[in-house]
Amino acid sequence: MPPQRGKTPKKNKNGSGSQTEPVEVYCRIRPLDNPDDPVCLKAVNTNTCILTPQENAIARNGQVKELQYQFQYVFDEYTSQKAVYDYVAMPLMEDLIKGKNGLLFTYGITSSGKTYTMTGTPDDQGLMPRCLDVLFNSISGLQAKKYVFKPDRMNGFEIQTDADAMMERQRREILPGLTTPKTPGRGRNHGEFGEHGRMSDPTRVEDIDEGNIYAVFVSYIEIYNNYVYDLLEELPHDPITGYKPPQSKILRTDSNDNMYVMNCVEVEIKSPQEAFEVLYKGQKRRKVAHTALNAESSRSHSIFNIRLVQAPLDANTDMIAQVQDQEKNICVSQLSLVDLAGSERTNRTKNTGERMKEAGNINQSLMVLRNCLELLRENQKTGLGKLVPYRDSKLTHLFKNYFDGDGKVRMVVCVNPKAIEYDETIHVMKFAEMTQEVLVTKSQQVKFEILEAPMIKKPPVIEDYIPMMTYSLGPTFPSLEVLHCRDEYTLDQLSDFLDERNRLKENLMIDFNRKQDQFRAQLVKIEKEYNEMKSRSHESQSVLEKRESYIQKLESRLRSLEKRQDETSRQFKECERERRELESKLQDKNMKIRQEKTEKDRLRSDFRNRLEHNNQQWEKNLQKERNKIENELEGQINEKQHKLNMLRHIVNTETDSDTPTARFRTPAPKARTYTTPGKIMSARSETDMSSVGKNPVPTPRSRTQTATVTSARSMHGLNKVGTPKNTPQYNPRHRRSRSSNAEIWLDHRPPGSVELVFRGHDCTVLQPKLKKKKSVSKLEVKDTKEATKYILTHQDIDSAGELETKLIKGNMLPTAGGGTAVVFNDVETLKQISPGSRKRRSSCPQPTDYDGDWTDVEDRCGIAIEGHSRKRSRGTEKVSRV
Repeated sequence: MPPQRGKTPKKNKNGSGSQTEPVEVYCRIRPLDNPDDPVCLKAVNTNTCILTPQENAIARNGQVKELQYQFQYVFDEYTSQKAVYDYVAMPLMEDLIKGKNGLLFTYGITSSGKTYTMTGTPDDQGLMPRCLDVLFNSISGLQAKKYVFKPDRMNGFEIQTDADAMMERQRREILPGLTTPKTPGRGRNHGEFGEHGRMSDPTRVEDIDEGNIYAVFVSYIEIYNNYVYDLLEELPHDPITGYKPPQSKILRTDSNDNMYVMNCVEVEIKSPQEAFEVLYKGQKRRKVAHTALNAESSRSHSIFNIRLVQAPLDANTDMIAQVQDQEKNICVSQLSLVDLAGSERTNRTKNTGERMKEAGNINQSLMVLRNCLELLRENQKTGLGKLVPYRDSKLTHLFKNYFDGDGKVRMVVCVNPKAIEYDETIHVMKFAEMTQEVLVTKSQQVKFEILEAPMIKKPPVIEDYIPMMTYSLGPTFPSLEVLHCRDEYTLDQLSDFLDERNRLKENLMIDFNRKQDQFRAQLVKIEKEYNEMKSRSHESQSVLEKRESYIQKLESRLRSLEKRQDETSRQFKECERERRELESKLQDKNMKIRQEKTEKDRLRSDFRNRLEHNNQQWEKNLQKERNKIENELEGQINEKQHKLNMLRHIVNTETDSDTPTARFRTPAPKARTYTTPGKIMSARSETDMSSVGKNPVPTPRSRTQTATVTSARSMHGLNKVGTPKNTPQYNPRHRRSRSSNAEIWLDHRPPGSVELVFRGHDCTVLQPKLKKKKSVSKLEVKDTKEATKYILTHQDIDSAGELETKLIKGNMLPTAGGGTAVVFNDVETLKQISPGSRKRRSSCPQPTDYDGDWTDVEDRCGIAIEGHSRKRSRGTEKVSRV
């Protein structure tokens, strides 16, 4: 039977009648090393887990609520490896035997138990060893002879005859040990995957087609720093330098658009023991390193591929059956077990140098995987045909067929429940939750179309040749019984029979010689044809060698072109990075320009506002000055009017010109009283109450308007609208000072007041005498509770430059709101002037003191009033404010 080639039948991707199924995600919680450590993740039931943030995470992220996540199944810290396999990997093994592809990968942060879940220990095996045990338990007795299925190095297989398979076995296994010395090895040690102490899994798949023969091939690769390496490749050995470093592999697409690793070693195994030898050989070459979080941290993504090749068996010949299409004569199903490296943060692992570079490449490949799944979900939800960036990473590029619908995809999320891992765990849970929304096409079971082959007769056995041999020797012997001695008949028959046999024997010998010559001629002819075919075979072998050399040249050229392409891609990425940096710098400069422009506009607006405010303030000040000037002018006018009234009063009143003092009755000034709960409000006189408690510039109205040393007291009251009522009349015989009463006085003296002395020549007479008083410099509410009288001391400089002291008095009355009101009813003015010369002279001005004529009546009255004022200004005067 000539060799036949076959490949995996092409799947119907995204067909009109195809069904979809979501990516199944499982969650496994790692047991704590110390049960007393705080945790952030707990399993609620078999499908739900709760993520609880810790205190520092709340302050940083602003999240205070617990988060719930739903999965296909949640394995708590007490779940065994057997239970995980039964839920996750056993359905994939059933699909593998039925001709369906599968992808199973573990995902999580570093030190979360991914490698333990995938490989386990000899006493408690993980998913990978259990898959091998179950596979060989299921196909036991149905395996094809070794090397009947031969890989064609293009992701396909060829079928060889039994003789070719035997020759292949001798060439690979027997002859190298006899002719070639073995390469110095590292010792054959099964390590932790050896048969010593290993607990195999007796489970098997029940529903298996016994009309097929099976062969198992495995390969083991890793993706390290975004390069693909074959862990089963025999490395060349140098006696001086030792083993040479491995060469990276490239990814290719076969005729059915399936991704595979070119020139990857695929080993055919016939038992779990051989599988564990291959597995341990690859495990020794994996890139692992010590970090702050894990003593043996995986620095690469490892991929263990199990390929099951099966073909239908003819029931009559025990040979591989014939089918209509030779490409469908073989079914190849694949199960990829992926142990992803854990995502990690440099500030926690304390990585530097090469370890930091490895961590960056690991995180970058995991980020590309996440971006691809997010775009797949977005395309499925929105119907947009956005390009999924599978080629950004070797990991996603290798498994793009699975995400495009070439098999079932399952993911096991391994979580470390420690509270300090909350920040990394929340990102893992979000990615797992998003992955469950991605849909993949459901693959169908492969069926073979077997032709009805013609019945082939079994080769005859020895018993079948006996009649032929008897017939070829002639008739049977006649009867040899002789009745008497003269029985010639019997003797003649025997003689004739013997002659016939001799004649037949001679004919048979002649025929035998003829056939022998023909057979020899045929042998010579066959030998000649064999030599011709051998020469042709040598020629074909030379042609094949030339083609192989040409293919190698093309491959080397392809590698150089790929290297140039990688270099060009690197330069392009560098230029792209520089372009992004320049764009970011340009954006920063534009932002600074906008900020400066905004700041200038703000300063301009602020300046305008300040300018307007200053203008308004100047207008207010000008208005105040205008009002002040108007008040001063009004005061001067009032003063002149007052002088005219006094003059009119002098003229109209009959008085004795020799009287030393002249009294004038003037209308009492009006006073208003305002009451506020809890506070003291001053009642200001219309004459001059604006200067109470202050030291303003005195106005012309503040001058003394009487020429008598008397006290002018006025008691006033106002209603709510300001109308005066019960205006008191001026009483010249009224007592000048009321300080002799047994009232409690509140003496309010502002700080900086000049004391009134009562000694020496410069003394102040007629000072108020207060028996019960309380002196304060700053008025408080509590000071007004016990006092009944109030006196305010105000000092100022008069127009002559002398010190003038005003004592403003009033009654303190409680109010309904709990406060105190002050009703001012008296103002005393104390002046202190130098006594001057003791020479007596007339107090009245003489006509000689003035120049010109003074016959005018108004001028004469003004001089008379001024003379009276000068006459009574000696010493200390106590004048009532009119």
